[in-house]
Amino acid sequence: MFFTRAGHVIAWLLFGLGTIRCSLGFLGAFGAESDEDMRAFAQYILAAETTGEAINEGMIAIFAAVCLGVLVEISRNLSQDK
Repeated sequence: MFFTRAGHVIAWLLFGLGTIRCSLGFLGAFGAESDEDMRAFAQYILAAETTGEAINEGMIAIFAAVCLGVLVEISRNLSQDK
């Protein structure tokens, strides 16, 4: 039961942080005046080489959160059946 609850919390945290990272990546990609500004934004704010790399990492986090959320739901259903 502990791991189900912990997995639920971790899935939501991953989803939230991934969404924020993707949003900031798109903000930097479309809001920058030049490529140098975009690269500087990515390096200082997102700790990534480019905004595309930050968006990619955010999408991976969202995908991992969805997978973990599915596993948590399976665990909840299995524990309710007993």
